[in-house]
Amino acid sequence: MNVVTFLYFQNSIHLKILITEIKIKFVVGYLRYCVLVYILFLKMKFRGFILLFFCTSHFIYSQEVLWATKVLEKSSETVDEIYSPKNRAIQILNKPNVLPQTVSSPCSWRPTGSGFGEDYIKVGFEKAIKVKQIIIGETVTPGAIGRIFGYTKDNAEILLYENRDPAPRLSGRVWNIIIPETQQEVNAIKILIVHSLNKGLKEYDAIGISNSDHPFVAKINVAANLPPNLEKENLGININSKFGEVAPIVSPDGKFLYFTRLNHPENTKDKAGKNDKILEVPQDVWVSKLSKNGAWDVASNIGEPINNSANNAAATISADGKSLFVLNVYLPNGKYVAGLSKATMKNKKWELPKQIRIVDFQALEVYDEKVKVKKTVTEYAISSDEKYLVMGLRRSETFGDKDLYVSFKSSDNTYAKPINLGHIINSAGNEGSPFLAADNKTLYFNSNGHPGYGDADIYVTTRLDDTWTNWSEPVNLGPAINSPEWDGYITIPASGEFAYFSSLKNSLGSDDIFKIKLFPSIKPEVVVMYDFQFKDKVTNKVVMPKITFESLDQLKDSTSLINWTFDEETLLNKSILNIGKKYEITATLETYGDFKSIIDLSKETKYKEIKATFEMLPLVEGQKMVLHNLFFDQGKSIIKEESFEELEKVRKMMTENPSMEILLEGHTDNQGDMFKNIRLAEDRVQAVKDYITKDGAIDPKRIAIKSWGPYKPVVRNSTEEARKKNRRVEFTITKM
Repeated sequence: MNVVTFLYFQNSIHLKILITEIKIKFVVGYLRYCVLVYILFLKMKFRGFILLFFCTSHFIYSQEVLWATKVLEKSSETVDEIYSPKNRAIQILNKPNVLPQTVSSPCSWRPTGSGFGEDYIKVGFEKAIKVKQIIIGETVTPGAIGRIFGYTKDNAEILLYENRDPAPRLSGRVWNIIIPETQQEVNAIKILIVHSLNKGLKEYDAIGISNSDHPFVAKINVAANLPPNLEKENLGININSKFGEVAPIVSPDGKFLYFTRLNHPENTKDKAGKNDKILEVPQDVWVSKLSKNGAWDVASNIGEPINNSANNAAATISADGKSLFVLNVYLPNGKYVAGLSKATMKNKKWELPKQIRIVDFQALEVYDEKVKVKKTVTEYAISSDEKYLVMGLRRSETFGDKDLYVSFKSSDNTYAKPINLGHIINSAGNEGSPFLAADNKTLYFNSNGHPGYGDADIYVTTRLDDTWTNWSEPVNLGPAINSPEWDGYITIPASGEFAYFSSLKNSLGSDDIFKIKLFPSIKPEVVVMYDFQFKDKVTNKVVMPKITFESLDQLKDSTSLINWTFDEETLLNKSILNIGKKYEITATLETYGDFKSIIDLSKETKYKEIKATFEMLPLVEGQKMVLHNLFFDQGKSIIKEESFEELEKVRKMMTENPSMEILLEGHTDNQGDMFKNIRLAEDRVQAVKDYITKDGAIDPKRIAIKSWGPYKPVVRNSTEEARKKNRRVEFTITKM
């Protein structure tokens, strides 16, 4: 053995010993860590342990990945006839659009070469770092990248990697290329594609760099805290059949389920041409009602005039469940054009759908990969107050096949020019089947332009402001809802407890409708279904005042106003309100006193259905009422501050009716000295009179007072609750 060999052998031994020592220290350290965690586990609740585990796991495995933010150079890109963003070089920017799926997608860069020659792309990053890892999403035909170059801030070129490996036998991959850390910081990367290394069409989803050698793993942004045993429930034969059932729409109260049924023998029939041959219409709207036992009744065809010889489909529903928004505009000649119409139920019958007018409405054709044809596809969702219309359609400025847009309702009941919801939601792929939850913030939709499990998945996002273009990152609803097939058309009642959606997996034939219990991370915000009406305080008959309904948590402008609908059958005004807020209802009606009430939902935490009845006082001679919101301290005649609002109503009433004269009568219970009670009642009604006439606007002669003390109880003074009712000030109109 020569000296060089001996030294090499000796150094190797020392190196192995050193490595062994490092391994031992690591194992010992890890065992100490495990013992510490175990001790903490014994001292803490299981929930606290889980939190600790995830925090430490995040610390151990977190890494910074920079994704390319701009295209600096490119050799080629695939461009369609309208020069849309599909398959262009910009699709390689930012985090992966498709991965971990390895499928052909318009959300990947597709160079034009395939068999011979070379292609390249150079991309830049938001900052420069020393690189240990290059991440390339090769979604179609991997293994053709020959060389990878890095560039410093001074644009000096560094060869980072040269590929000498055979092409992998994979349809696609996340390629983690671990290299020795660069001595200089890199802020740009160039990949050179040598098509002869692996022939065929190629697509690239993303390019990233990292200062960590821990391999990046592409993940779906799936909803947090997925329940382990979550399963979807097929709604069964009362709803589903061997024919297709799609696009369910549940009424906000959860009592009616509308859906589109495909190619069913009981769909509307149509006579075709001179030979009167009967043709079945491919799709009709059907409906089912929820029975008292919680099961859905056998579905029935909704019939005319909503169903006709065209392809019919329901798109969305109003908050009161009495108006159905349906696809297409129904023309007088029996034909139709693309658009949206509104059908309203009156006297238990549907009226002919009327067009919803949308400024600059466009619905361009979309190429359907499944059937290899172009067709017009439109989908809609409306907010609970009908101020906002969300649409899935293709317009001239659409990012991809179909995007989501919003249109704001105008004062003339038309909807303004659609606004694109932006790149956080919309991709170069296909976004559609929108559903806007009752909170008007939580949006569900389906897409093939975000990482998912199948052909198209359902996602949820939250509106972050009133621009309607600022949204949270879309979250995948998880594998219990999304399958390897096409999934979409989710609908949720106002309660937010369950969701209904269409899916092919585990169906009875074609697409079926399923139900699933929602879990907290994908639930919309809690709302209250608030029904209210006004009645004459004397006759108890329903009255129809002019109503103003607004949120007190917003500036008093058009956005603070709350919309509601009037149900002609129940005579109820119906609205949906967000919890955590206060609202104010005011009402005016000729010959009645003005009305104002505060609805306080600031402390509510759960879904409720509230029915409120408000009483309005008719202004007629002889009308008597108790001033319920009038408060005094025990045994005193000083009016408490919380009474002022009630007395201001009386002042306003007398100011607006200058000929009105009233009588104020004071009453007490029978506790204590009778003469002191009579004096106390007199002092109290005098205090009320002084308040009403304090600024001289109302002549004191218009107000008479009378003290009865304990002599006119409304109930026996047998309990404290009864005595409360007897302690009162009554207000009687003596002249109008």
